[in-house]
Amino acid sequence: MSDVAAHAGVSVMTVSNVINRPEIVSDRTRETVLESMRTLSYRNNLVARSLRLAEPRQIAYAFNNNRGNPYMDEFLHELAVASQEKKRNLTLIAEASEEAEIESCDDLYYGRVISGVVISDVKGDDPRPAELSKRNIPFVAYGRTFAGERVPWSWVATDVARGIELGVDHLVGLGHSELAFIGDTQDRPTNIARFDGYLNACRRYSLEASVVPQRVVPVPDEVGAAEAAVRQLLLSPKPPTGLVCISDRVAAGALSAAEGLGIVPGADLAVTGFDDSPVASFGRTGITSVRQPALGIARALVSVLIDRPEEPLHTLLEPTLIVRGSTTGNADIA
Repeated sequence: MSDVAAHAGVSVMTVSNVINRPEIVSDRTRETVLESMRTLSYRNNLVARSLRLAEPRQIAYAFNNNRGNPYMDEFLHELAVASQEKKRNLTLIAEASEEAEIESCDDLYYGRVISGVVISDVKGDDPRPAELSKRNIPFVAYGRTFAGERVPWSWVATDVARGIELGVDHLVGLGHSELAFIGDTQDRPTNIARFDGYLNACRRYSLEASVVPQRVVPVPDEVGAAEAAVRQLLLSPKPPTGLVCISDRVAAGALSAAEGLGIVPGADLAVTGFDDSPVASFGRTGITSVRQPALGIARALVSVLIDRPEEPLHTLLEPTLIVRGSTTGNADIA
């Protein structure tokens, strides 16, 4: 099948679809593949085909770098739910390195334990998608690389730039015009997209003072680091009145810094987070946060692995803003 795919200039999955589900392949592509089969004297091995049709009911989820992330803990539950809705179960892969993770995927797939893989924590130059593609292992990525839509594999993600824009819209609607962005602005595609959303929204409202270097505070995704950085920002000569944080953990650190300085969250200072993780509703002041559609993402990922689309799907899902006391001063009104 790999030889036929190379000869016809299509993917192995397209050749498989021509054999097993010809009705979903365009007439032109189907004829091109059939012509390559005739040229190469390809014959379908019925024994091998019967083995393939007895496809494993397990889906692998590689999550080695997601430990300690409250949102990803929630997502794991939703992925299990989405899998079970399709009569599938999860096999977890928790290797210490990308190389070991790829080898585990190879062993499990060609050992007929799993039918495909969901990879997450995707980095900008992540080597896993290209390597899994080279090995003809079915997979789908939760997240984008720096190449975005210019890749031959499927991915699903939240429109995180839109999520940050929702937060800025909310703060501006409350009367705030002096904002700051708190969080890593580089490192990963999702961080860059969140920062781009902040820049786009601020410029839409002509908040030029909110995008100067002093109002962009890069910190790691840690409560303590965020608390220290925000404390310094709030002690500056002209502090912002609204903080747009890249995550709920960073927002929690910002709230702690404000309270330590006697600043009342929701009244003197408005703070938004991201992910609507359990952190957002913990403590005296609930955090206004962007909620990712975790179950919708999980269902989309599972569907890609089961349906095996002929062309790669690049799917962005819409987030929502959950309003709480960190911006309104009231109790949770989500």
